[in-house]
Amino acid sequence: MEASWWQEGSSEENYIVMCDRLWYVFPAKRSVISFVGGSSMRRVSPFAFVRCVCVVVCFSIGVSAVSQTNNGPEDAKLLKFDVVSIRPSGSARGPGGKFSPDGYEMLGVPLETSLLIAYFPAPFFNHLYDSKGTPSWVGSENYDLRAKVAPADVAAWSSLHQNFAQTSPVLQRMLRQVLEERCKLRIHSVPTKTDGYALRIGAKSSALVEDSSLPEGGAAQPLSDGAVFVFAAQNGERTYTFYNTSMSVLATYLTFTSQHPVEDRTGLQGRYKFVLRRLPADEDSAPPVPYDLRALGLKVDKEEVPSMNWIVDSIERPSPN
Repeated sequence: MEASWWQEGSSEENYIVMCDRLWYVFPAKRSVISFVGGSSMRRVSPFAFVRCVCVVVCFSIGVSAVSQTNNGPEDAKLLKFDVVSIRPSGSARGPGGKFSPDGYEMLGVPLETSLLIAYFPAPFFNHLYDSKGTPSWVGSENYDLRAKVAPADVAAWSSLHQNFAQTSPVLQRMLRQVLEERCKLRIHSVPTKTDGYALRIGAKSSALVEDSSLPEGGAAQPLSDGAVFVFAAQNGERTYTFYNTSMSVLATYLTFTSQHPVEDRTGLQGRYKFVLRRLPADEDSAPPVPYDLRALGLKVDKEEVPSMNWIVDSIERPSPN
């Protein structure tokens, strides 16, 4: 099954979760660009649009990708795109992207999106300020990028179980090669620290009990490393039941509701089943992590975390196909 962020094919629960993310990522930036789906609409600034795109990608992934890891088999490490097309956007479908059975597509989207995916850990929308020296056209001109692997490499590509919740280093290497060859990208990195959050055990001991079971049925939404969650809304309360979930995966999930990275500092090594309740807007929720972590015996502390800045030395508009 293809992993994409276009609305068609996504369940109602998927889209509720998408809108849930968008609302908290952009609480003060609802202007200019409308993002519409079902009966919901959110408005975000043009600068924030790439963040919006990433959030929607991450929570509209097909259920067939439930079993995921960050690395594929040994032969996947040698993958490269066999055919690459990059053209000024002519897509009438609107901005979107997907992993198909044989490749990667970003249509109607600035090349900045693929650049951030190629060089930064997911979620890449947290790293908009960590890319320096990028010409304005990289973030403002829309392109249709289609990249396919050779027929002989389709099995290795499929083995990666690609999604945007935890970007594969194999995909990052492949995209870097595309940008270097087609856009003459030259870039270097500088280690740094950035504002973030540390996920820790709270004042009391953790209430988590190890449980690696998975839910029955097809309502689960995949995260990374084999974890899934099931969303439910009843009487105005939103809950997320996580299955087979490590604390590092939970930290990544919480990062999607924050404008800063969340790192796992709990020291817990197991996999767990637990229910995370979304805090109502009128509760003292300590945004941007608006969940009842205390019920799980967890907390987040604001602190600096390791990061990486990427400095663009030079980049050109893509060469003709």
